[in-house]
Order: sequence, then C-alpha cells, then structure tokens
Amino acid sequence: MSKKTRPYNSGEIGLTVVSIILIAAIFALSFYFLPLDKGAGGGAEHPEEPTEVKFTFASKSLDALFTTIDLQDATISDLQSEMAAGNLTSEQLTQMYIDRILAYDGALDLNSVIAINPAALEDARRLDIERAEGNVRGPLHGIPVIVKANIDVRGMATSAGARSLADMIVTKDAFAVKRLRDAGAVIIGQANMSEFAYATVSSRLTLGGIVHNPYDTTRTPGGSSGGTGVAVTCNFAAAGLGTDTGGSIRNPSSLTNLYGMRPSKGLTSISGVFPLKAYKDVVGPMTRTAEDMAVVLGAVACADKEDDYTVEARASVLLGDGYMSALTEDGLEGMRIGYLTYSFSYGRRSLNDNINQLLGEALDCLESAGAELVDVSDVFTQELIWRLANGMDTDTFEYDVNTYLSQKGGDAVHKTLREIYYSNYDGSMYMYLDNVTGGQRYFAGSLDSTYDPYTETVGPYKRVPGWSKMLEERAMISEMMKEADIDAVVYMNLFDVAEKEQPRIVDPYNWAGYDIVFGPKHGLPEISLPMGFLGTDRAHDTELPLGLSVFSGFGQEKTLIRIAYAYEKQAGSVIRRVPANVPPLPDERLVAFLTELIHKAYDITDTDYDRAYSGLVQTMTDACKKAEEVDKKDPYAVYAAASDLAAIYDKVIAALGQTN
Repeated sequence: MSKKTRPYNSGEIGLTVVSIILIAAIFALSFYFLPLDKGAGGGAEHPEEPTEVKFTFASKSLDALFTTIDLQDATISDLQSEMAAGNLTSEQLTQMYIDRILAYDGALDLNSVIAINPAALEDARRLDIERAEGNVRGPLHGIPVIVKANIDVRGMATSAGARSLADMIVTKDAFAVKRLRDAGAVIIGQANMSEFAYATVSSRLTLGGIVHNPYDTTRTPGGSSGGTGVAVTCNFAAAGLGTDTGGSIRNPSSLTNLYGMRPSKGLTSISGVFPLKAYKDVVGPMTRTAEDMAVVLGAVACADKEDDYTVEARASVLLGDGYMSALTEDGLEGMRIGYLTYSFSYGRRSLNDNINQLLGEALDCLESAGAELVDVSDVFTQELIWRLANGMDTDTFEYDVNTYLSQKGGDAVHKTLREIYYSNYDGSMYMYLDNVTGGQRYFAGSLDSTYDPYTETVGPYKRVPGWSKMLEERAMISEMMKEADIDAVVYMNLFDVAEKEQPRIVDPYNWAGYDIVFGPKHGLPEISLPMGFLGTDRAHDTELPLGLSVFSGFGQEKTLIRIAYAYEKQAGSVIRRVPANVPPLPDERLVAFLTELIHKAYDITDTDYDRAYSGLVQTMTDACKKAEEVDKKDPYAVYAAASDLAAIYDKVIAALGQTN
C-alpha cells in the first residue's frame, strides 16, 4: 500500500484526540531499529572484544508500519493484504475505526453512529486467533463493517432510530448480519437513520439526532440510510449495510460520494430487519469502491428459508459464483447503455451548468471505458414511467411491524405498533411516525387483529395486490431492454447536491421519483455511481458530491458491478475524496517510530566512523534536528519526517557497512 502524502492542515478542526494505544504494538515497535548485541554492555565477559554494531534499514520498517494515514480510504483488499503480511491485526484495525468515531462523529455533529458494538474488539481478537491458526474465512475476515440501526445485531438494540425502541436488545442476528459474520466481518456498530426508515431528503430521528453531511455539515446526507453513508465516507468502517425501500441506499450514496447498491428484490434477505414495506425492502451495501461493493454483496446475497422473497427469487442461483469476476477494467467493452434524456430535467427543474458538466464527464467516462451510449427515451417513455410508477403500492407497515415484533419473542419491548406509538408520551416521535402511517391514530392491539394486506396468492406465496402484474411488468422491462439491445440504463434522479438541513422536515423536491419505479416497484437492481464534486458557486460554498443512477435487468448485479468497476478505473481518483474535516488522527505508532529512529541515528554519530563520511552523517544529524521539531499531532508531517530521515539513515548505515 502506498502512503498518502496530501497536505494536512492540523488547524482545520480543534479537537483533543485521545487515541487508545495498543501496548503490545508499541512495545514491539521499539525493537524495529535495535542493533544487534554490542557485546560491551554491563556483565559482558569479554568487553575487550566488542561485537561490530549492525543496524536494520529503516525504510523497510516504515513501509511495513500501518498508519492512520493508510486507514484513509483503505480498500478491503488493502486491509487484507496488511493483515496477511502481519503489519496489522483486526483488533488494531477495529480500534483505529473506533478512535475515529469517538474523535469526530459527535464533535462534528455528524451523528452517523448510533452505537458502537461493545463486542467488536473481542470479536476482532477472536478472528485474529483464527488467522494465526491458518483459518482465513475470506476477503472479509477481520474487516469492520457498520450496519443500519434497523438491522438486528445480537447484543444491540434494533431501534430503527426510535427512542421508544432504544431498549430492544436482540439476541439473534439478522440473516444478512449472520452472513457477514460467517464471512469473517467484525460488526463495529450501528449507523443512524431516518426514524422507521421513512425519509425524503434527510436522516432525522428521535434517538440519535439529525445526521449531517460531512462535506458540509449544514446539509443533509439524504435518507434513510444517511448514517451508513456518512460513516463509510468518513472512514468509520471499511463498508456498510443500508436498507432501501424507495431510494434509501441510493440517495444517501449519491450525496456522500459512495457506491450504493439496491439489489434485486430477493437477492438479500430482510429477515431480522425492522420493516417499512417488506415487499419493497432490501438490504444492500454502501462502499467507497466498486471492488468493495462486489465483496460485501457477495457475502450477504443468499437464499434464506425465513425470507420467502429470497426463495422465490432463487437468490443462491442469482448469486452464482459471486461478483469478483466482474472486476475487469475492460468490463464496459461491447456494452450498450441506455440513457433517459428527460431525466436530466423535470418540470421547471433542470440541471444547472455545473451539474450538466459533471454529468457529461461521467457519461464520457462510460464511453471512454468502452460503452456505447444510446438514448432510450423513446423506449422507456415518460408516459410509461408514470404508468409503471402508479403500480403496486400497498401500505403494509403495521402488519409488517407487528409480524417482526412477534418474531422477537422476549426481546420485544413492545409487541405492536400501537404500543410503540403510545409509548412516546412527549409526542416527539409523532412527526416521524405520522409520515409513515399518514396520520392514522388507530392501530390494532395484536398481530391476530391486524389487517393482513397480503391478499394475493402467487404460487405458494402470499403477496400484496398487484404482485402478479408487477412480475409481468418486470418481464416486459427485461424484454424491452433486450429488444433495444441494451445492458443497463443510466438516469439522473437527484437534480442537485445535498439540501440545507431545515428545522422541520421539508420536501424541496430535489428528485423526479424515477428511483421508485425500477427498483422498488419492480424489484430490479440499481446502483449509484459517484460522479465527483461540484465546484463552489454562489449557491454552494463548499464542493459537494453527486451520483448517477444505473439499473439493469432482474438478477443482473454482476452487470452493474462490471459497469461500476470499469467506470471507476476510467474516472480515476477525481471522483472520490475524503471529507476534509475528518483527516487522519494523530498516530502514536508513527511518533514512536520517529522517536526511536532519531535515537538510533544519534547512536551512529556517537560511534567511530570514517571521517570521509562526516558530511553524510552531518546531513543525518540535521534531519534529526528537523524531525525533533515536527508537529506530532500531524500524521502527514510525522510520516514525511520519518520518511526523509529513514532514507538518509539507510544511506549512512549502508555507507558505513553497518547493516544486517
């Protein structure tokens, strides 16, 4: 892994960071540059015959040291490589992410993490033992992942962001979480969210505060998986899980500079997920890279006997051999991708010049990577879109919630939605729950007395009215794509960057609603691709990200990942940027490394050496003095000083012949 060297302004944020240091790691670090036995210490039997002093090259040891700089946007494969090389443990990695959460999430009023998993470090230690014994479960072994707070994590509260559910500690993982654990992931904590997963443009809740966008904390990150989006983009975890009912993975991914996948309905299980509309709800990954997307989706996708949508979809067949084979830079060669011209404006809203430029650059990347772009607006017409959008839309919230609570047994602090609703006597929850229920005040007292909206029978399954028609329309969409000879369709769903956060929930109508048609209404897979950043103008005083939406045929996640990976490689680093206000934390290991290196360098100046090398040794002495003055709170400065000194140190010991 290459070390990052971008400038870091230590004055960007006034924080006092107390890093938790792993004593064993620091103790081991002190031996990196220790010379072999000099033979002249106290108690030596033959002090008149000293052993020649030998030193180890410093640059190699520095390269092997995993730092807080390396943590910034490290991919899952990067982290695996470091752990495989012995430069990092899962416990150290988990602690580094926890340190970042504790340092930044509350202090910056991001509110992206609702709770840290108290068992995370213990789980990481156990996985380290497995690795040491030669048992590596796969690419997620020891990797910290954060999950949305409506997804069950044993030992934690599935609150769905609601104060009334803050004490609902569950004893069983959701199926998707179990899949992550089986793959070796560490569940580092739960991400904040829009209460009950109902969102327009924000992530608001009564339990954990309003989630703010790290690229501009006066703005929203979108919802409802806004907490996952913020946590992943700020490097509070390596990857995250969200849920999507109408746009709740894709919209926050677009506004927080991530890849976000809404999988085909039934590819991932929703058992153990607090529901909004179970027949639309899906669990999906939110990641910083397309490769990480492939890894996480491959881990969670699977048929689950407790979720008959996955059985109906034959999820394990759809998964096949996973998605890693889709990671080819020439994956777009020969692809035909449609686009919807009318999605670039809506009514009186249209893309401004800056967004048009960003969109144009993204489309150019697709073409440059080998795709042929085709306008399919006359195929998927606006009239067709509206007809498809007006399909299946049954309110199942109360029945789904009561079913979920009934499955919790003794874990459920409330047995019905009615109990939840009337448990919050100060009324702070009503503004959120009323959005979901349409202001309804009457709820059933038990599951048995709750109206069952799943009145249609499709084969052996109970489904909402219109499910059969939806399946017909899904097949029709696939046939239309086949006839148009296209592999996927791109469109703009959001017309602008993140909105300013408002005192009350408002809907500024930043989108046209296309995202509810193909994914939620018809169960097709969709992904949000980061396009990069809009520059500052009179409306925006900071650079803000925005994404592009892509959908494909049912079960065609591999196609979307092929597109995402090839697009990412073509676009380059310009489309991804860590928020400036969450830089690397001060790094005690780097400081200890530099301090020890300075001592060893001075040790050489105290020994006898050929005066022909006095100039080189003096250069090293000067570098030591400069290194002693470096700002120890600035990891970039510490690393630069250590790197400079190590290079000179290595030249000196090589010239003096004092190397191992």
